[in-house]
Amino acid sequence: MLGLNEALYEYIMDNAPNITDQWINLLGDYKDSIYAEDAGDEMRAKLRKQHRMTIDLVASAILENEEQYNRNVKTWVERVANSRVETNTPIHEVLQAVGKSGTVIWEFIEIFTEERKQEISPVKVIHWSKNLHRALDEVINKFTRFYYELIDRKIKSQREVINKTSSPVIPIMNGIGVFPLVGEISERRAELITADIPQTCKDKGVETLFIDMSGASFTAALAREKLIQMVQVLRMLGIDCAVSGVRPDMALASDGERVIADVIFYNSLQQALAQNGLTRK
Repeated sequence: MLGLNEALYEYIMDNAPNITDQWINLLGDYKDSIYAEDAGDEMRAKLRKQHRMTIDLVASAILENEEQYNRNVKTWVERVANSRVETNTPIHEVLQAVGKSGTVIWEFIEIFTEERKQEISPVKVIHWSKNLHRALDEVINKFTRFYYELIDRKIKSQREVINKTSSPVIPIMNGIGVFPLVGEISERRAELITADIPQTCKDKGVETLFIDMSGASFTAALAREKLIQMVQVLRMLGIDCAVSGVRPDMALASDGERVIADVIFYNSLQQALAQNGLTRK
C-alpha cells in the first residue's frame, strides 16, 4: 500500500493535464504577454510543456525525493529563465504565473485531502503546504538570480557589439584608413578598442591609420595609456599612425618626452590629412 506522500504524488501526476488546463484558464488577465491567449498556439503549447515541469517540481517536493527534486529545480530554472529572457518577458509576469501555479496545485491537494480525510491529519496537510511553498520559494529565488545573470550577460554582449560598431576603421584609399574615436570612452570600451582595432586594420589592409580623437571623452591618464598600447601594437604590425584631436599635454609624458616616439600629433583630422597630401584636388 502506498504511503500518503506517494499517493498524493501519483494523484498530482495523474491530474497534471487538468492542473495545467486550470492554470491556463487563470491567465486570461494577461495582455501583450507570452501568457496572453493571443500569443499564439505555438507559445501556448510551449507554456503547457513548461508548466508540466512546474508540476513535476512540486510533486517531487511532496514526494520528498531530494535527488529528483533538486534535478527538477535545476531543469526548471535553466529552461524557464532562458525562455523568458529570449522572449523578453518581465520578471513580475513570471512570478505571477508561478503564483497561479501554486494556487491551482494546492486546490488539487485540497481535493485529495477531502477525499481521504479520514486518514489524513491536519499536521500532514500543513506539512504538504510547507513542501509546496518551499518548492515555489526556492525556484523563484534561483530563477530571479539566474534571470538577472542572463540579462546582465545579454546587455554586456550588446554593449560590446555597439562599442565595436561605433568605433569603425574607415578605408579612404588603398592602404590608408581613418579611425574616428567618438563618445565617452570607458575603461571597458578602451580595452575593446585596443584589442579590436589592430586586427581590423590588418583585415582591411590598412598600412597607415589616422586616429582622430577629437570626438572622444575620457581622462588624460586613460587616454594616454590606451593610446600607447594601441599604437604600439599597430606599429608592431607594420602600420604607421598619425593622431589628431589630442591636446598637446596628452601627447607628452610627465618628463616632457613624447609618449610614443616617431608618432606625429595633429590638431585636427583635416590638418593630418592635408599634411599627408590627402586633400581634394
